[in-house]
Amino acid sequence: MKHTLNRIMIFFVCTLLLLSTQDILGYAELTPRVVGKQGAPAECFSWNDVIDKYYAYLNDQTNWTDVMTCYTEYVTLNNAFATTTDYQTGHFATINLEDQSVKIYELDLNSDAVAKTINHKIYVVNRYGQDNITVFSPSDFSKPIIQFSTGNGTNPHDIVLVNNDKAYVTLFEKGYLLVVNPNTGAELKRIDISFYADKDGIPEADQMAVVKNTVYVTLQKLDRYNQYQPAENGAILMIDTINDSIIGSIALSGQNPYDMAYSELMDKLIISETGSFYDLTDGGIETIDLDTNQPSGFILTESNLGGNITEFAMKSLSVQGYIIVTDAAYNTSVVSFDLAAAKKLNDIYGTSGFYISGIAIAEDNLLMGDRTLEKAGVRIFSTLTDEEITTKPIDTDLPPSSITVY
Repeated sequence: MKHTLNRIMIFFVCTLLLLSTQDILGYAELTPRVVGKQGAPAECFSWNDVIDKYYAYLNDQTNWTDVMTCYTEYVTLNNAFATTTDYQTGHFATINLEDQSVKIYELDLNSDAVAKTINHKIYVVNRYGQDNITVFSPSDFSKPIIQFSTGNGTNPHDIVLVNNDKAYVTLFEKGYLLVVNPNTGAELKRIDISFYADKDGIPEADQMAVVKNTVYVTLQKLDRYNQYQPAENGAILMIDTINDSIIGSIALSGQNPYDMAYSELMDKLIISETGSFYDLTDGGIETIDLDTNQPSGFILTESNLGGNITEFAMKSLSVQGYIIVTDAAYNTSVVSFDLAAAKKLNDIYGTSGFYISGIAIAEDNLLMGDRTLEKAGVRIFSTLTDEEITTKPIDTDLPPSSITVY
């Protein structure tokens, strides 16, 4: 009980004093985390690190400035993790967003791996061919905390944690969701979703979002007998995380939902729906009202945005975001948009070819992966001005394929 009360006290004290500490100490005295070829690694990647600093302070082993520095590091997104690939092999790189230093790791990942940050850990979804989840702690990227299989040929596409001991994994090649213990990788159960499949028998479960006690799952419903073209409109499946049961489904306005995010500001899901990759006008962005579970219809269409839409990133507590667009000549670009105004805002950056892969936002930084031949790497733009901060792509050795921040 004493430790629990201390943790609660630290949370409120650090949160309430953060702004006043900035005024008293100034940001210059708060040590930034440095990861890469220069400088020492950061020390505060988890809540337990903050707790340890606090107890060190109580035992006169450090000062309050160090506690606040640790807390600031913990809550600030100062680093990026990029999966990299030449489509034959896969590695990863980490980038310090303060000084743009980079560290290359040659640990083998799937050539089609994607990464996401959950509770200050990096979860790498190694998709078809490796069929596993690999988990890293930012305190030590030299080896994973754990790696566990999702089953041969399952092709995992996403993972979400519903609590510390239970996670859901979507399997693109199967008619069920996998429920696992993320600490051990042990299978807990399977949730049958085959009822929601299209005519080929597989619903193509892809992205997920957790909101309170519900997991929302995108179903792409692609026809495997017709070059993975959309067979019918996509859907959102709703799962009760308490008893792992299906609550129902939401029919989407378009086909092939590609990306999804939850907006706390709007209390809505945001979904990009690509439709057919051969049609630049059949997709769009829509939202789902979580009070009514009703789709909005397309707020912005692919015609509005300039081509096929895929991955997007939203500014924190904002109706504005950025999305990757591919035009008729297969040139990729990133454009900004405003959901409240229902309009495209600006063209941010474009490539002559199908080269942009991976997009993320950290504080006031927009990161995008640029796979342009001979100058591949990660570019950083300001979300305040939309101007590029990097003078050239940050070299990640192999070209970047997905980006997450931590």
